[in-house]
Amino acid sequence: MAAYLPLLPFFAKYPFIRVASHFLDEEFENIIDFLKSEGAVEKEAKIEGEKLVLSIFKKTHIDSPSEYGFLCSVCDEKECKKFCEKNAFEDGINWNLCDLCGKCFKNCTRTEDYAELRFQAKKSLLIYLFSRIIISCLDDWVRRKYAFVLARRYRNLIRNEDESRINHILGILSADFDIKIKSNGSFGDSDTYHVHISSYLKAPSKLKSEKWRLVNRKLLNGYIELTRDEFIRLIEEYIKDRLGERLNVDDEIKDLVKPYLKNIEPVVFEEKKKAGKIKFERTEVSCFPPCMIKILEDLKSGVNVPHTARFAITSFLLNVGLDVEEIISMFSTAPDFDEEKTRYQVEHIAGAKGTEYDCPACDTMRTYHNCIKDCKTYHPVSYYEDCMRREQRMKPYKSSG
Repeated sequence: MAAYLPLLPFFAKYPFIRVASHFLDEEFENIIDFLKSEGAVEKEAKIEGEKLVLSIFKKTHIDSPSEYGFLCSVCDEKECKKFCEKNAFEDGINWNLCDLCGKCFKNCTRTEDYAELRFQAKKSLLIYLFSRIIISCLDDWVRRKYAFVLARRYRNLIRNEDESRINHILGILSADFDIKIKSNGSFGDSDTYHVHISSYLKAPSKLKSEKWRLVNRKLLNGYIELTRDEFIRLIEEYIKDRLGERLNVDDEIKDLVKPYLKNIEPVVFEEKKKAGKIKFERTEVSCFPPCMIKILEDLKSGVNVPHTARFAITSFLLNVGLDVEEIISMFSTAPDFDEEKTRYQVEHIAGAKGTEYDCPACDTMRTYHNCIKDCKTYHPVSYYEDCMRREQRMKPYKSSG
């Protein structure tokens, strides 16, 4: 038996697929077994997992596994289909019926290329698992950045898939994330995807451009029509949510990964220090992200800005280099300005009481409804930093003009 053979190429390239956990369950009893293993594949996976985490900060390239087509498409045996309770493989492959339970794939009998594909899948899954373990031992903002960067990488991988593979991949991911799809004929054969409103609304709560608002979408019988690229963008949000989940890491696990954390923590510390206090020649309001500009405009207009938004703008201004007096001066135009109260709050956030606070990340801004636009970033300070760097690069050209 060649267990999970048709899915192995997808495990290797998209290791976040949940059904892959069944594959690993047959290899290891638990995470501790993997971390204690001295096997060659396990050792290499830990090293590569560390590199994967570091690549998030160093922006290095990570190679993708070899390309394989969906093997069920070229297999004549199909003995495995009798294990499918949904009859998804009776006439070709119907991804609308498949719930990716894994029973048919587990009972695959084809043996061609199995050893190589199994090795690639196991290694890729262990690299992914180890990187998730490492990330779960670090601060929340590191996990959010990891999820943002990797989800974007996977989105680009999906976009660049060969036509012979892409609809199988989208079908597998839809089943894995329980995204309800309606399709006439073959899955996505017209490059148009109809997503049930319940599945659609889980992601656009985090997509802020106007086109994602429900009133701007075509809705028919409970389904939203999407282009292929829009559907892939939707899936990216599902991927990001999954990658951002914290694994349950106890003290024993932390002790086992400590040698790797020692290599990663200094890089994380430098990244936080760099993002926490960015020093440019001046603070440029034009580079503020839309959310922060909106909060400032609301304050100046006398709008009753919620505490979460006040905290966000104050911590942001501190993080981009303004001092307490400058921030108080910026708040002074607000109609309800109270200097004594404002000073106390700003100094508290700045660390006068012993704890210096970081600006909330984009996910947190969305949670408290303070995000107003999808800026393709994970943190307001990163948005500002990127804008300022672009401004500095353009300065010689502006001067010469």
